[in-house]
Amino acid sequence: MPGQYPRYFFLLCLPLWAAMSGCVSQRLPAIAHVHVGHVISGWPDTPGKRGLFDSAQQDARIAAEHAGYAVEGARNLPSVRMHLGHVLNAFDPAEEPVGPGTGYGLLRALGGMADHLGYAVEVPDATPTLQAALRPLIAELRREQDGARLLAGMSRAARIHRSAAHVVAYAQEIRQRCDALATRLDQWRGRLDAALAAEQPPYRTVAEQYLFGLIRLPSGEWVFDPQHDPSRDGYY
Repeated sequence: MPGQYPRYFFLLCLPLWAAMSGCVSQRLPAIAHVHVGHVISGWPDTPGKRGLFDSAQQDARIAAEHAGYAVEGARNLPSVRMHLGHVLNAFDPAEEPVGPGTGYGLLRALGGMADHLGYAVEVPDATPTLQAALRPLIAELRREQDGARLLAGMSRAARIHRSAAHVVAYAQEIRQRCDALATRLDQWRGRLDAALAAEQPPYRTVAEQYLFGLIRLPSGEWVFDPQHDPSRDGYY
């Protein structure tokens, strides 16, 4: 009976099963493309299980919007402080849980994007074209994390500063930086889409059973979990 075999037996046999023509009804996607799919299509712990890029863009837009509200309310210092708190919430809800952000946080989304694109570059089936396109993008995302931490720190500091002039000055700087960050994210999404359009074989949207059924073995190899049931997790 199959149930008598340990789970790792199925994982070790999966490459053999996939290689046997006629034994699979659907061609397995490239592992590199699955990792990219986590960024642009879906990831289990984001709101609505959307792609990490979508979560990052939404929180970036929220941060820019509320930074704008902070500047517009310059004559009402409590309002400025409140909206700067909303900016902080969009960046890091663990630090400021109250606000209009997605609840995931831009800092977390940026880190996840860089991580998963890094996995895509490292796996054996990544094409040279994809690697060349993703490496500079990963470096920029890592730098953006530092910039986002700075913005979160500025928002935090501005909320507690005693000088109204300093609070407003911080708000103006935060607004400019948030606007620029949201614009960069849009540009990076365009670059990623262009890189995928150049892929051979072409990139195709990864089916959810593979998108959410990828696991990493102790050896570091990525494989699809043959026992993963996406309907149990609500992915369909």
